[in-house]
Amino acid sequence: MRIPKSNGLALMAVFLLAGSAACGRAGATPTATADGQASPVPSATAASVSILAVDTKRTLTVGDMTRTYRLHVPAGLSIQKPAPLVFVFHGFQENGSYAQIYTGLDGIADDNGFIAVYPDGSGSRDLLSWNASGCCGDALLNDVDEPAFVRSIIADVQTIAGVDARRTYATGFSNGALLSYRLACTMSDTFAAVAPVGGTLTYAPCQPQQPVSLIDVHGMNDQVVPFEGGGTGIQFPSVKGSLAAWAKLDNCGAADQGQKDRIMTHITYGGCVPGVSVDLYKVEGVGHGWPPPEVAPVSQIIWDFFAAHPKP
Repeated sequence: MRIPKSNGLALMAVFLLAGSAACGRAGATPTATADGQASPVPSATAASVSILAVDTKRTLTVGDMTRTYRLHVPAGLSIQKPAPLVFVFHGFQENGSYAQIYTGLDGIADDNGFIAVYPDGSGSRDLLSWNASGCCGDALLNDVDEPAFVRSIIADVQTIAGVDARRTYATGFSNGALLSYRLACTMSDTFAAVAPVGGTLTYAPCQPQQPVSLIDVHGMNDQVVPFEGGGTGIQFPSVKGSLAAWAKLDNCGAADQGQKDRIMTHITYGGCVPGVSVDLYKVEGVGHGWPPPEVAPVSQIIWDFFAAHPKP
């Protein structure tokens, strides 16, 4: 299944022009990562020193695979005060730099003091994908161990900044949305909340050991992952079916009638255990893509939901 990119070559050009830079933290001892870039590692004498802004690409060895991700750490964080960590998973045939641009989450991270990571899928350069169960590409065919990659990223980030174990989150678009569902199923001890955009629950059997809050955002004109289910290639479950299944896993009740604000309708599943929520945002007039902020402030809505839902 070829899922169209939500952003084209113009976005990549913007990324290349913008560039990226990595700044060390005062007092830290730099070491070389697998990609040859110097990276700060916390030292006991520097634990109370604020971190300078970090914006760089990291390379990890996970099993027999070389994996990469982009890391954004706002200035001013401290090892002594662990920060929230947000994973952002790109769609099929995209990469982390695309997601970094079209979600705009770096700016929201700077304003709110959280760490953002943008992992790259696996496969050939123009066909990167995630093993999300039922989809997609080489990652699925090769049964890539995505949870192992996620754990390696967390461990790597912890060499640079403090990570709050109660405030680790995941969002993603399309194939990345499917992966965020999978991680909520299999890593419920790690993730407090997830926010799939343009995806549904394809992982089975889904048996989270702990409640995980979930906010789903879906364009009502999506023809790749249709709101009512189905599709021209892979047959996806419906959005309502996915949310109802997750609400049951979180011991929530039925959905309300929803509140509409311009093009968005916000639906909430009631009766969840304290500290846990299951929400849905239906976005009118939007197809298979991450809505830009001038259309719908999806990224801000997702962060506000995350901020309100640490692990109980």
